[in-house]
Amino acid sequence: MSLRIGTRGSALALVQTEKVAGMLADRGIETEIITIT
Repeated sequence: MSLRIGTRGSALALVQTEKVAGMLADRGIETEIITIT
């Protein structure tokens, strides 16, 4: 399973998104972070 995660480009939003992506990766879910401008 692969999941695309959309996020704003601010530092806080990216840190939060990376945290969620890491939690999903721990469960074997591949993610791709997409920055939305």
